[in-house]
Amino acid sequence: MANTTVLLNSINDAFPLFLDERFTSPWMLATLIGGLYILSSAFSHMFADKHPVFGVYSKFEPIMVSNFRFFHRAEDILNEGYRACKDKIFQIRRADTNMLVLPYKYVEDIRRLPNSVASPTVAHVHNLMGSSTNMHIILRNNLHFRTLQLKLTPNLGSLTRPMQEEVNFAIEKELADSEDEWVTIKPYHTILDFVARVSARIFLGKPLCRHPEWLEISTQFTENVFVSLVFLRLFPIWAHGFLTWFMPSSYKGTAYITKAKKLLVPEINRRRQAEAQGVVIPDKAKHNLLSWMMEIATPKEDEASALAHLEVVMSLASIHTSQMNAVHCLYDLLAHPEYLEPIRDEIRAVIAEAGPWMNWEKPQFSKLRRLDSFMRESQRINPPTLLSMHRVLLQEASLSDGVVLKKGAHISMPVNSIQNDPEVTPEPEKFDGLRYYNLRLADGQGHQHQFSTTQDRILNFGHGPNACPGRFFASLEIKIILVRLLMDYDFKLKGDKGRPPNLRAHEFIFPNPDAEVLMRRRPASERLPLH
Repeated sequence: MANTTVLLNSINDAFPLFLDERFTSPWMLATLIGGLYILSSAFSHMFADKHPVFGVYSKFEPIMVSNFRFFHRAEDILNEGYRACKDKIFQIRRADTNMLVLPYKYVEDIRRLPNSVASPTVAHVHNLMGSSTNMHIILRNNLHFRTLQLKLTPNLGSLTRPMQEEVNFAIEKELADSEDEWVTIKPYHTILDFVARVSARIFLGKPLCRHPEWLEISTQFTENVFVSLVFLRLFPIWAHGFLTWFMPSSYKGTAYITKAKKLLVPEINRRRQAEAQGVVIPDKAKHNLLSWMMEIATPKEDEASALAHLEVVMSLASIHTSQMNAVHCLYDLLAHPEYLEPIRDEIRAVIAEAGPWMNWEKPQFSKLRRLDSFMRESQRINPPTLLSMHRVLLQEASLSDGVVLKKGAHISMPVNSIQNDPEVTPEPEKFDGLRYYNLRLADGQGHQHQFSTTQDRILNFGHGPNACPGRFFASLEIKIILVRLLMDYDFKLKGDKGRPPNLRAHEFIFPNPDAEVLMRRRPASERLPLH
């Protein structure tokens, strides 16, 4: 108590008005905060780049108004900007940044800029409100990127069977086995459980992957990060530290990081001790992301608590990407059921060639071209984000036509507007589940137009050396989950409501989490033969 009194007296001596009750009333505090917001809005207008601005109706309009407009109508605003400035830079003004949106003609320029000049990591952390959502850990180093690129992707062949095993386990544990009655499920949550289990198997290995606390951490941390960032994006950066004190999602996210450290740090120490004692560990037991991170981490990167924190952050990226795409695919198959039997026929053809499900290896999944095409088309219609190729300029940079990007600029590209330009995708308003399957039939195109491939105008996963390193894992994970679900169960929409509508917030698009569909197990003769 004495220390508190001394502190308050010191503050009052330094700032005599600070504790005056006339200046600490709710109305005065509200006026102060409102004034700061107006000042930040004014500075945003005064010091912004002089490129055309979209989503703002007047230079006198408070940024909160235009920000809420972008929150609700991001796709319309970005499409309007793209049509008006197809070959020029335009900007959108968010409360947290003025973002420059670049045309696709600069894809190669941006792809070639070194990370020391234009940082995708800094941009990614900013977009996810990293300092308020515990995502800032990836600013320390690029261990997460290296592990995915150097270890996970090259080893997908040996990881295929463990992923299949985990899907089998999830189906036995979570889904009904009745062939006689239709059961109501919420695909968002059912597939979230599947993705979390499969990802955990690859990220941690057995038996820790099935620990209930880890499954809760990996799913709930993801949910809380997106709740936090969607809310914080409505306010300027200077207000975030204050606001997080009143956000349950913020302190829940921090609590999940603490839980993850309590769970994983002892496991990391156990693995290190076993190695130091010369215990022979089978290669299969070391084929997981945590062991690979421990293997390639430098001395500055191998702190156990930091590795545990990084595991949670990497789980977020994996779970979010795979779950969103898988749920969208299921919703789109229900809306376009004419594609279901052609996809099943393709699966049956692979069974006839390779044998039962558990005989399949990674190359068999590459033969599912119709499913792959459907996944890519579903992503075209329902991208995870309308903006990609994010960078924050750490140094001033000149583009090939002489345009200068200033230090500190946050840039991105309107990937959805670009991909759905009729010059890129004919009849973009039409859902064509075999669009990319047919494109791959052309000479020399067999390895193009896949779900996981990037092109200069197909940028959902980015493009170039900084393209998402986990996209190949996500593609395989989604196929493994969908193959078992589509072969073992029939699905239909509940009622006559049509495809569940997406939820939108800022540039993000989410499948409907509350939508219900009906599911029934197929007869044994029609199901996927496992062994």
